[in-house]
Amino acid sequence: MSLKSAASINVGDELKPRVKNIAQRQIDAYSGVRPKSIHTDAEWAKQKGFDAPLAQGLMSTAYVSQMMVDLLGDGFVRGGKINVAFIKPVLAGDTLTVHGTVKSKEPEGERTRVTVDRKSTRLNSSHLGISYAVFCLKKK
Repeated sequence: MSLKSAASINVGDELKPRVKNIAQRQIDAYSGVRPKSIHTDAEWAKQKGFDAPLAQGLMSTAYVSQMMVDLLGDGFVRGGKINVAFIKPVLAGDTLTVHGTVKSKEPEGERTRVTVDRKSTRLNSSHLGISYAVFCLKKK
């Protein structure tokens, strides 16, 4: 993993979208299968008002982190931060697409602070979550 320079990133840059098919098997592996869990017990999730078991919020956040590491390498691993707001649940069987756009670049000492706006959508385009990621990169 290499450290990118701020000069290689521009405000308005669109990040390559990440498309993830959310399978129940992945959800089970993420948290372990437990009875009476909205994540792994389909009947229990339905009793609680959901159409299917929910993917864990941290699972969805991991996909955002993966996008940021792909863009920035060590720059994100060494000091990146993500703020997330979950608007709707991600369900087993959903196709999740994570989008990102570079919002700003601001000097901060010997580094540049870069902010990326991010949104997640379901295959039918309903908004599932929003967040932003912040990280610092060497200026050159």
